[in-house]
Amino acid sequence: MIQDDATRWDLIHKKSYKTSETHSKYAEEKEALFPRNSLVVELGAGRGADAIYFLTKGHSVIALDISPFALKLLQEKVKGLNLGKKLVVRQVDFGLQAIPIKDDSIDVVYSRISLNYFGAKQTTKTFKDIYRILKLGGMAFITMKSPDDSLEMQYLERSSTLYEPNVFIEGGMLRSRFTQEQLKVILKEAEIPGFELDSYQEDLTSKGEEHNKTLFVNEINFKKV
Repeated sequence: MIQDDATRWDLIHKKSYKTSETHSKYAEEKEALFPRNSLVVELGAGRGADAIYFLTKGHSVIALDISPFALKLLQEKVKGLNLGKKLVVRQVDFGLQAIPIKDDSIDVVYSRISLNYFGAKQTTKTFKDIYRILKLGGMAFITMKSPDDSLEMQYLERSSTLYEPNVFIEGGMLRSRFTQEQLKVILKEAEIPGFELDSYQEDLTSKGEEHNKTLFVNEINFKKV
């Protein structure tokens, strides 16, 4: 049986779901930089811990994800907090679809480790789309898993098939771990001006024993000019 990606992600979310889920430290750090009362698009919102945090801070959120199960959980949580009027959810497969948002309409695009499932060509298209939907002066805050996690890279190199440089086929999915040099090429091809690209390590000790202690990512920030 061939699973489609939405079904695959539904199963992943059902397996990993916990009733008590907290927002990320990255979301907390970056929200402080958002304009007040922003319209935020979260790419790969999943079950919505970060989206809910943004809502509680007074922002409106458009949550995009491939998993209908995850989006339904997010809607139910937000309804319980009486914040449903500020949330829109939409199922989107970023590997097949453009971001379904009109041009020049969004204050903030946010994505935390959700764009690591495509090759370089599709990743370039996604960054072009992110820039397209931002308002003039709008900001993007994106993190993508990096190859700095040596243990994970050893695992991927041992247990997966190389699809293209630093992109692996593992568990029926593509998993990218682009270097900063690769990301610079992608961002330039996407015609993103003035981007910032830095290494970032997120402390995950509060997430419990089932998580690695540190998340190694590349952080991409830019503003539409």
